[in-house]
Amino acid sequence: MDRLSPMRTGSALALTTGAIGLIGALAVFLFPDGMIGFVNAWFHGLDLTLIKSNKPWVLDEFIYGVCGVTVIGFLGGAVFAVFYNLVGSSSARDQEA
Repeated sequence: MDRLSPMRTGSALALTTGAIGLIGALAVFLFPDGMIGFVNAWFHGLDLTLIKSNKPWVLDEFIYGVCGVTVIGFLGGAVFAVFYNLVGSSSARDQEA
């Protein structure tokens, strides 16, 4: 079984989540009502219009959010690779026995 590099896997997931966060934030900025309707469909009847913010868009919060989701993506990918390698190495030992 091939091993995953925690750094490479974490970096790939960080870039992926960062890009999704960037696109999502841009979509909310450009189409706030449309995005609430879109996300409402994910939650099967939960009305997210009740939590819609009317405060102005702030660049600092946008950057903070995208950076936060990128860091969490990196950590999630790195931890996934470590566990993948642990599970893979133990199942390889089981097959040899």
